[in-house]
Amino acid sequence: MLEFVDPWAGFHDRVSRREVVTLGGIGALTLTGMAANTAAQESTSRGTAKRLIFLSLFGGPPHQETYDIQEEAPADFRGEFQSIATSQPGFRICEYMPKLAKLAHMYTVIRSMTHPDNGHESAYYALMTGRPYPQPNTANARPAPTDFPNYGSAISYLRPIQKPVPSFVLTGGLISTHIGQTGGFLGQSWAPYVLKQDANEPDFNVPEFKLLDDIPLTRLDRRQGLLDSLSTRDKASKQQPGASNFATYQERAFDILTSARTRAAFNIEAESPATRAAYGDHPFGQNVLLSRRLVEAGVPVVQVNYRNRGDGGLDTHHDNFNICKGHLLPKLDSCISALLIDLEERGLLDETLVVASGEFGRTPRINHNAGRDHWGGCCSLLIAGGGIKRGYLYGSSNRTGAYPATDPIGPWDLYATIMHCCGVDPETMIHDSEGRPHRLCEGTVIDNVLQKS
Repeated sequence: MLEFVDPWAGFHDRVSRREVVTLGGIGALTLTGMAANTAAQESTSRGTAKRLIFLSLFGGPPHQETYDIQEEAPADFRGEFQSIATSQPGFRICEYMPKLAKLAHMYTVIRSMTHPDNGHESAYYALMTGRPYPQPNTANARPAPTDFPNYGSAISYLRPIQKPVPSFVLTGGLISTHIGQTGGFLGQSWAPYVLKQDANEPDFNVPEFKLLDDIPLTRLDRRQGLLDSLSTRDKASKQQPGASNFATYQERAFDILTSARTRAAFNIEAESPATRAAYGDHPFGQNVLLSRRLVEAGVPVVQVNYRNRGDGGLDTHHDNFNICKGHLLPKLDSCISALLIDLEERGLLDETLVVASGEFGRTPRINHNAGRDHWGGCCSLLIAGGGIKRGYLYGSSNRTGAYPATDPIGPWDLYATIMHCCGVDPETMIHDSEGRPHRLCEGTVIDNVLQKS
C-alpha cells in the first residue's frame, strides 16, 4: 500500500492498495514544472545526448574474449577463440560476436580502461559513481549515505526534466549489495526507480503504474488538491528538515500514477515478435528492449543490469570459454546489436548515449579451472551514439592484455565523458546533505572519442 503520511500537516491519505514505488524509486521521478536545481551547471560545450542507456555488465566480461583478442600472447594467456574482421578495416573482435562485427562502423571500443581494484562491489562503485572506493579491493562493499551518487542520480539532480515520466529507471533489479545504485549523499529522492520484474516474464507488467478501478483520476485529482491546500496553509512547517523531500515524494507519486506515457512504455507486448526475437528471449535481452521503449517515451536515463540467473553470469572463474561461447557472448552480441540498429532506424542513436561496460576485465593468465579471475589492470568497453565517434578504436593493451599499452583511462574518465555527452560539466559542484561542496567527478573527458561537429 502506498501511504502519504505528512506528520507536519497532520494529513494521512491512502491512495492505492499497492506500493507505487519500491527502493526509493519514486525519487527518480521528475515532476512537471519542477524548477531546475540551483546547483546545476551545464557545460558550455554541451553534448548531444538527450538520453542515456547504460548496459551494466556486472561480473566483469573478459576483454580477451570480446573486443581484445590476444593473437600474439603465450599459450597460457592466449585463450581459445579467434578474432574476425569487422566493418572497420584493421579492427577485429571475437568470432562469437558476428553481429557486432558487422556494426563496428556504428560504435567506439575502448581497450584501455584500467584501475587497481579487483573487488566486484568496490570496483563497481567506481564505475557507477566516477570515484574510487575509499577502500579498494573490498569484497561485498555496501552502500552508505555518504556515497557519491550514481551517474543517473547525478544527471537527474542536475538536469531535471519537465515531463511526467521517471527521470532514472533501473531494470533487471539491483545487483549484489546495491552499491553504486543509489542517490548517495543526494538522498533517497534521487535514487532510481527500480524495476524488479524482467521484461521477458510471460505476465510482465508494472502494477505500480496503474490506478485501481476505485481510484479514478478525478478522485486522485481531488486528493492532490487537498494535499496542495494543506501544504499552502502550513507553509512554515515545510521549513522543517525533511519536509521538502517528502513533498517532492508526494508530487512525484501523483505524476507516476497519472502518466499514460510511462504506462504505455512498459507495454512490451506491443513490440513485434521479430523485434523481441532480435533482442533475445532472456531477461537481459528483453530488459534492453524495454530500455529502448523507455527512452523513446522520454525517460532520459535507463540502466540495464546483467544479473546471474543461474548461468554463472559474467564472472567466469571457471570454464570461461564454454560459458562464453555457449551463451554469454551470443546474448550480448544479439541484444547490443539489436539496440544499436533499433535506435538508428528510429533516428534516436545520435541523441542516445549507449554504454556497455563491466567493472573490470579478467586476468591475462588462464587459471587452472580454465577460467579467468578478477582484473582491474585492463578492461574493454563499448560506447556509441550521443556524440561519440562511429567506427573508432581507442587505446590498446599490451601483448598479454594485462595493462594498457596506450591511452589509459579510468572509470572516472568514463564517468566524466558520460556527463559531458549528457550536457553536464564534470567539474560541477554538488552538495551533500550537510551542505558540503563536492566536485561531481575527478575524471577527465576522453576527448578523442567525441564526435567533432
